[in-house]
Amino acid sequence: MELERRARRLKLILLDVDGVLTDGRLYYNQEGERIKVFDVKDGLGIKLLQSVGLKVGAISGRDSPALRERVRELKISPAILGEYKKLRALENILKELNIEPEETAFIGDDLPDLAPMQRVGFAIAVSNAHELVKSFAHYITKARGGEGAVREVAELILSLRGELDSILRAFHA
Repeated sequence: MELERRARRLKLILLDVDGVLTDGRLYYNQEGERIKVFDVKDGLGIKLLQSVGLKVGAISGRDSPALRERVRELKISPAILGEYKKLRALENILKELNIEPEETAFIGDDLPDLAPMQRVGFAIAVSNAHELVKSFAHYITKARGGEGAVREVAELILSLRGELDSILRAFHA
């Protein structure tokens, strides 16, 4: 019942990137370029949230061309990239969008995510998050970061809000 109350208030879902949308590993090629791997299931989860009018944004301590392309492709907005002070980024987003902290979810995995997680109405940790991060979460995913955790959260939120069944019917022939 508590999770349902939190989910029904949401207007905005914010994601950390490394360790949430990706598995948290960094890949470098011979030219030193970072390569990121994203799960398509997470992408569809983001689209499902957006389809019911929820905003999906990102706050990441890192920035890269691969991340910018994924953000563009999924229309993740707002996206604050290369910002290690995530609480400040969160506050700026809330002010810009005129959204209350209680109307916001944050999905995180590591220590830089603690401050925004403690500020929002629905704090979520991926299953392989740091133990301290998990201790501040209202929900811990079964899936690992970069392996469908965002999709799991999307389906959870939509289910708790009573919107998942109608969305899933649209995929039936």
